[in-house]
Amino acid sequence: MIQRIQTLYLFGAAIISTLGAFVLPLYAIESEAFRATAGMYTFLTFGISMSLFSGAVLLYRNRKMQLVVVRLGMLSALAAMGFIAQAILTNVGAEASWGAAAPFACILFAFLASKGIQKDEKKVRGLDRLR
Repeated sequence: MIQRIQTLYLFGAAIISTLGAFVLPLYAIESEAFRATAGMYTFLTFGISMSLFSGAVLLYRNRKMQLVVVRLGMLSALAAMGFIAQAILTNVGAEASWGAAAPFACILFAFLASKGIQKDEKKVRGLDRLR
């Protein structure tokens, strides 16, 4: 489980999602920083993506289901990115901060993990063909 590179990518996505939800400021208005906990939907989508990425680590035996869960996590991170963009655009004088890039980093790590999962699935199918 831990020796697979996609597991490390999924851990990275889950950690970045956690940092984006609780630690990193998403945007600032006149030097007052706002985190994901300021908006209910933003916090909810970060929590969903964090739980999906963490849960996908445990699905290492069922690669097809793991791939579906990772893609749902990517969709959730994309929704978080949309909520962040909407919050920045609706508030006058809002400037994006480092936390606004957290969903993008989650999507990047999830994409790399899905490529690793697909590679494992292709390898297993190739071995089944040889039997």
